[in-house]
Parts: sequence; structure tokens; C-alpha cells
Amino acid sequence: MMWKNLHNDMLQWRGTLEPHIRGLVQSTSAQAFNLLGIIAGSIIAGSYDVFNKYAWALLIFPGLLSNRGAIGGLFSGRLSTGLHLGTVLPRMRDNTEDAYQLFSSVISLTALSAFLLFIGGSVFSVISYGSGLKELYLIFKVVFSTLALSILVITPTTFLVSIQAYTRGLDPDMVVYPITSTTADVSISFIYVVVLRLITLKHWAVNLGLLFVITLFIAGALWIHLKNRGRREYDKTLKEFICTLIVVTIIVTLTGYLLGRISSQIGDTAEIYFIYPAMIDTVGDVGSIIGSTATTKLGLGYFAAEYSSIRAHMSEITYAWSGSLFLFTVYAVISGFTYGFSNFWRLIAVVWGTNLIVIPLITAISFGVGIITFKRGLDPDNFVIPFETSLADSLTTLVLFLMILLWFR
Repeated sequence: MMWKNLHNDMLQWRGTLEPHIRGLVQSTSAQAFNLLGIIAGSIIAGSYDVFNKYAWALLIFPGLLSNRGAIGGLFSGRLSTGLHLGTVLPRMRDNTEDAYQLFSSVISLTALSAFLLFIGGSVFSVISYGSGLKELYLIFKVVFSTLALSILVITPTTFLVSIQAYTRGLDPDMVVYPITSTTADVSISFIYVVVLRLITLKHWAVNLGLLFVITLFIAGALWIHLKNRGRREYDKTLKEFICTLIVVTIIVTLTGYLLGRISSQIGDTAEIYFIYPAMIDTVGDVGSIIGSTATTKLGLGYFAAEYSSIRAHMSEITYAWSGSLFLFTVYAVISGFTYGFSNFWRLIAVVWGTNLIVIPLITAISFGVGIITFKRGLDPDNFVIPFETSLADSLTTLVLFLMILLWFR
């Protein structure tokens, strides 16, 4: 009898723990794709010469990551919720009208974000570095070319990952954005550095090629907008997201300024640049996991649209935070193996301090924005991930800057 009771207790204990273990593994595994963000970091760390050549290059880099990440967050969040609700079908062809309008809105918003980022980057570049018309023209070419080329990689990747996650029984809210955001960061970093190196050649063929890409991008976005204007889902997405995009652009331009300050403090200390994209990506992923799972639960009626409902969401928060702290440690270790361990303990202090301060803030913001937008009858997927990812980039950069001042001065 005793052994039978013990056996039953063990089965009950296993049944209680199993969902938590599965959630932790799924969350950490999805965030583990941020290890590829180190590729983005190595691209930046290995391209310090071109960032020195153009003073504005570091200023607009976080904006490219964040604006593209904000639109990717909108796309992945809407896809995840749509797959759950059946408004998007898990297939490439013959999809729903909502799915096609979502694709169209992503292209239009990318073009709009390029324009806003060009304006914001130009203003800060003039104020910070006294840039003239020649530099502003280069910023225009670099921003529009980078975002135009990024569409060819990031948009199809996001949709394919969403389909694969859903058809394999995984939770798209947990895995889609963490995977695709890392892919986006690596792609953006690579394309950005390639475009920067191309403009240093000052060759007429390069200039003509970039202008062709930009013209095709702008003309295509205008055609898509004119074709879809007046359609419910398209108009709703643009109307709700434009304000978010403007706020995001202001935030990320400030992030670029902070990154420039970090550069002035640490010089060419490669171990920081090496892990920077992975760190901001991970914080954004934590917010996206918490925000996306919360918006899906709100949409399905699993909990009330009250901030106190965060208690019912603590499991997802714990999974995401634990995974992020583990990965921050891994980033520091990999950086140590790559660049040496002379600054390792200071680096550990910097990444742990950054994580322990930023994650609670981004958790509160992600959940709060979801509740507020849902209460006002807006689509939380148009706000939560886009807003929190850009804010995550800025908060992480700010706290990282403060940690560097504390430990590296």
C-alpha cells in the first residue's frame, strides 16, 4: 500500500512538473536562437573601421534593427494569433484575405519606417555631428537599401517559421518571434555592413544599383498601398500601427545616440559589440513571449483584462526570464573564449546587472500595454510586440551604458 501511494505521489508530482519543464524548455530553446545574434555582433565588431568612417553609422544601426523588429513583431504576433483563431491558414498558397492584407501592410509599413528612420537619423546626425547634404544623401541610400533588401529575407522566413511551429504542435507565441527576430538581426546587420562597404567604393555602378533597388521598393510600396487602401484589415493595421511606428522611431534614434556614447566610453572593446545584438534581441524576445502569450489568452478569454491577471501569467514570465539569464551568461562565456578572459568578471557583472534590471521593466510594460490596448478595443498585436521590442532595445542599451560606466571605467 505504501509503495502504491508513493507511486501515485510520484505520478502526480510528475504531472505537475511536466508542463512547467516543457514550458521552460520551449521558451529557452526559442530564445537560444539568439546565440545566432552573436553572428550579428561579430559582423559589427569586425566592421569597426566602416563605423569609424561614417560617424552616423552607429547612430542609425539600432533604428534599423528596432524598426524592422517592430514590424516583424507586428507580423509574427498577428500570424500567431491568426493561426490560433483560424483567420490565417498554415499554408503558403490560397490563404485568407486577412493573411494577404497582413502581408501588404508589412511592405507598406517597412517603406514608411524607412522614411521615418531617415528623417530621425538625419535630424540627430545634423545635431550630433553637423552632417551636411552629402551625408544625408548617404543616410537615405543606406536606410532605404537595407530595409528594401531585408524584406526579401525576413518576411518569408517569419511566415514559414509560423507555419512550421503551428503544424508541429508548438506554440507560435513562444517560438516564432524569438527565432525570426534573430534571423532579422543577422540579416539586417549583414545587409547594412555590405551596403556601407559598397558606398565606400564610390563607383557609379554601385550607386545606380542602389538607386534601382530604392526606386523599386518605393514604387512597389505605393502600388500595394493604392491597391489595398480601403480594405478593412489593411486600413486597421496601418491606422493603429503608424502611431506606434512614430514613437518607435523616436525611441530607437535615442538608442542610436546611447550606442554612440557607449562607443565613446569603450572604444573598440570588441567583447561588448560582440554580444550587444544578442542581448537586445533576448530582452525583446522575453517581452514578446510574455506579451504574445498574454494577448492570445486575452483574445481567447482565458483571463480578464486587468493588470492583476499577471499573477495567472507568472509561469510564462518565469520561463522566459530564467531562459534569458542563462543565455546572458552563455553570451559572456562565448565572448570570453573569443576575446580573452581578462575582462570576464566585469563582463559577467555587466550582463547580469543589465538582465536583472531590464527584464522586470520589460515584463511590466509588455503585460501593461496588452491590457490597455485590449480594454480600448484595439488589437494588442499591433502594439505590444512592436512597442516593447523597440523599448527593450532602448532600455537595454541605457542600462548597459550605465553598467559599463560602473564596471569598465
